[in-house]
Amino acid sequence: MNKRLHSSSGSAAAAGGERGFSLLKLLVGLALAGFILFNGGLVMYAYYTNSKVQHCFDGLVGNSRMAHADAAVVRNRLNELMSTQYIDAGDLPQAFFDHLNIRANGDMLEISSHYGVTVWPLGKVQAVDADGSYDPDALTGMDRWRDKARIDLEFEPYAISSAASPASTSAGGS
Repeated sequence: MNKRLHSSSGSAAAAGGERGFSLLKLLVGLALAGFILFNGGLVMYAYYTNSKVQHCFDGLVGNSRMAHADAAVVRNRLNELMSTQYIDAGDLPQAFFDHLNIRANGDMLEISSHYGVTVWPLGKVQAVDADGSYDPDALTGMDRWRDKARIDLEFEPYAISSAASPASTSAGGS
């Protein structure tokens, strides 16, 4: 025999046995989804900025006028293209500009750089030295979690023009 108590309407809710909607579950789920989407957006923004930089590099080496230009002209044109692509100076770390290498030799143009971006899902580590570094083994509390959750991304945009011009390869026939 069923020992559950039922109200006169036969509803299990009146007996306190409801197992459905919970506002707490909803809020926890929304907070988790928001956290994932926000941090995914930070990571995707870093990849999106890198793809815009790569398009700038490809545009420069694909331009026939830039193939014969010197490195200073290419560097100025790169700054113009970056502003056209809506890449601000703050979007890229200083390491990008420090490692920017432009080589121009006759018909060949090579542009490269490498840089790293760190995404801090739980915020930056608070216990840092005067120069901004920290010892991961000496971290305590929430700083330990912040260090473990960080995401380090490395990017190496690179483009090189072909040594042969398109006119010389198409004139040769098959």
